Amino acid sequence: MTKTPKPGSVTQRPVEFQMRFKQLLARGTEGGDAPLPEPGELGPFVAISRQSGSEGAEVGRAVGARLGWSVLDRELVEEMARRLELTPNLVELMDETRSNWFSETLLNLMNSRLVSQDSYVALLGKVMALAALEGRVVIVGRGSTLMLPRERGLTVRTVASRQFRIDTVSRQEGLARAAAERRVDELESSRDDFIRRHFHHDANDCQLYDMVVNVSAFGVEGAAELICRAVELRDLG
Repeated sequence: MTKTPKPGSVTQRPVEFQMRFKQLLARGTEGGDAPLPEPGELGPFVAISRQSGSEGAEVGRAVGARLGWSVLDRELVEEMARRLELTPNLVELMDETRSNWFSETLLNLMNSRLVSQDSYVALLGKVMALAALEGRVVIVGRGSTLMLPRERGLTVRTVASRQFRIDTVSRQEGLARAAAERRVDELESSRDDFIRRHFHHDANDCQLYDMVVNVSAFGVEGAAELICRAVELRDLG
């Protein structure tokens, strides 16, 4: 089983990483053609792809807490929004919308600093590479399983039964069952299209991942324990 980190390691390193992440983001958004880190320089990391409502973000945080690793999820969106002088909602729009016509036309009229979804993805990949250069990081979603070199970390897909996912979205967003069901389908369609558009892969192809974990079968903590065990087996810690 995964060893418990020493006292202080679970909180201390993520706090330090938040300070470093702002520096990484500044590097990622700088102009010019500064070379990215070589694949062999990256890692270790855990990259998590998730079905909508499968609690992948919660699993990622649990993995980070168990390993004493930093976790990038909402922080990535919020810091990129701050750096680009956009609201987090606009960054989320570029992150999940199925086509980029909206962000590249109407929103450009509202904010001249808005970047296209394609440019956003390129920037996202650069920032992720810099974060992985630091190592010992869990990155949730946003194509991280396809942007980072698989041999340098662990790629995971969290899934769950449809009922579990609907219940999760209903609870988290305060929606009635019918509305939660529609929300699950909308999110899944948007995320699948995002991966297909920018990476030319099917997000549901299990061969893209080192492991697929059913959260409805194991729960958040059980799924985190399985992932941490896989980190040990891959000698990534």
